Amino acid sequence: MPGVKRRVDDIVKSAEDSRIYRGLQLENDMKVLLISDRGTDKSAASIDVAVGHMSDPDDLPGLAHLCEHMLFLGTEKYPSENEYNKFLSEHGGNSNACTSANHTTYYFDVVPEHLGGALDRFAQFFLAPLFTESATDREVNAVNSEHEKNIPNDSWRLDQLEKFTSKKNHDFNKFGTGNKQTLDIIPKAKGINVRKELLKFHEKWYSSNIMTLAVLGKESLDDLEKMILELFSEVKNKEVEAPVWTEHPLGPKQLKKKGYVIPVKDFRNLTISFPIPDLHEYYKSGVSYNNLEFLN
Repeated sequence: MPGVKRRVDDIVKSAEDSRIYRGLQLENDMKVLLISDRGTDKSAASIDVAVGHMSDPDDLPGLAHLCEHMLFLGTEKYPSENEYNKFLSEHGGNSNACTSANHTTYYFDVVPEHLGGALDRFAQFFLAPLFTESATDREVNAVNSEHEKNIPNDSWRLDQLEKFTSKKNHDFNKFGTGNKQTLDIIPKAKGINVRKELLKFHEKWYSSNIMTLAVLGKESLDDLEKMILELFSEVKNKEVEAPVWTEHPLGPKQLKKKGYVIPVKDFRNLTISFPIPDLHEYYKSGVSYNNLEFLN
């Protein structure tokens, strides 16, 4: 069985924190945080994949979001569409997922005694999802319903305005949710097989080296580590690079703009935005950045 490339046991934590932590880098370069808590009444896990809707193909807006939905609907080991959610609901658990601009995150909780079974089903999302044709067609309708639910949401509408006023050729401008038009009607008219594109997207981007897993359980760190190695070491490392956008989505032509939005609900709000460079790559430096410095 593949092992561990790097192990970190001296993780800094609060003096009031009784939990025990361990960081791992598996041989497939997946990063893992293990949390042992003997007193927890719920075990949980979350995995983040460093790809989101800004990496959608230009002719398939919403594909990353649809991919997120599809992973819940059957895998080679557990082909029943409801197996994962059924197992969790039978054992006091819940699950969800979300797709953002450059990340997709999946998570669940479950009673501690059934963490192993839940993790086994969870791991299959990243090993061998089915993406069946029938489930694809139905889940496009679920994505469309989510889009229609968002339309009267004022926060969502403001987010769309921000995207709409960004550079037209920047990936930030993409329609991330997707709907029936972008994931069914238009692709069919163009002769695009959405299921094949889902398989290609998952095969390209769902790579262990851009995944980060966190697991909380009652088990000891050694037992949690053994559990993770058995289930997640087989996730393929395709050696992809997490997408990076060096160009800012807002240039001189997009700045100094004023927009008016008629809200759905009765509220009044003034938002003034000052776009600044992305500082994410510097978060480990320990340097304190005061955003007001950029306004001078």
